Amino acid sequence: MPSFGAASLAALSKCHPKLKIIANAAIKEIDFRILDATRGRDAQERAFATGKSKVRFGQSAHNYVPAIAFDLFPAPYDWNNRQSFIDLSKVILRIGKENGIPLRWGGDWNGDGNLSDGWDMPHYELNPWREWAKQSHLFEG
Repeated sequence: MPSFGAASLAALSKCHPKLKIIANAAIKEIDFRILDATRGRDAQERAFATGKSKVRFGQSAHNYVPAIAFDLFPAPYDWNNRQSFIDLSKVILRIGKENGIPLRWGGDWNGDGNLSDGWDMPHYELNPWREWAKQSHLFEG
């Protein structure tokens, strides 16, 4: 059975309890890593400057504590294996739904099943994230 390594556990420790429920259930079914959760000001501005994010600090679900978003990297750990991201999304979204946890996936931002808008395949966030952010606070980090 897959399990989280130290880096994934460190990222998960910063996540909202609802995201922890999803990740801990999903790892029992499918192998993946948690790459990112809470992102402070410097990290967010760096992600924006390098094109890894389309928003600046304070405009991302990653900028809050506890984190209301996380980025997941599915095994077999190949950025070009689009199907592995889709397979992981099916598990993550199903577990969220089963637990009454509303999620939005960056592989299908508007949730219509058409992946043409999905430029951010690793990203999942509590939805709507700005409402969840009201229960968290900005992380300057």
